Amino acid sequence: MDNQNKKKKFGGQKGTYLKSISPDNKIIIKDTDVRFTSNEVFKKLKELTGIDWKKGYDPTPRNAKSNTFNKPWNKATIFLNPPFSKSKIFVEKLVTDMEQYKQVKRALIILPWYQVECVETRVTGCSKWFRKLRPRMSKLKFKKYHLKNQKFLKPDGGSILVRVYAIYLSR
Repeated sequence: MDNQNKKKKFGGQKGTYLKSISPDNKIIIKDTDVRFTSNEVFKKLKELTGIDWKKGYDPTPRNAKSNTFNKPWNKATIFLNPPFSKSKIFVEKLVTDMEQYKQVKRALIILPWYQVECVETRVTGCSKWFRKLRPRMSKLKFKKYHLKNQKFLKPDGGSILVRVYAIYLSR
């Protein structure tokens, strides 16, 4: 499928995104990073936190023309399921905006296990950017939930199991 047909197919679906640009206009999100949170995951998150995250502000871009990094993320409740290959820029933006805007009361971030776990026995430790950002996150109330393998939806209508963590930040 060529890029034009991909844009038509994915861009027309409610709540989907294809690509995003960073403030420097250089960040492109891979098609393989496009996966959506399933109802089962939202249900599990509500059981764990008592919050309906479906109703939260989702700053992930909806189309190629949207540049979410140029806008403040200053909503009371934020749900962030970033493209995993670009998690760093999304999480840094979220933490910065939580520090800057007091009206942000809580946020939930979905991250793959290999960016969160720091277990020496694992082949892949947690990412350097997550370790570096963790002290800033800890200035807020920080809770980490290991969700294990969860079903996420792919734009083609299929699904994929992904081992993830939910990071809950609140004031």
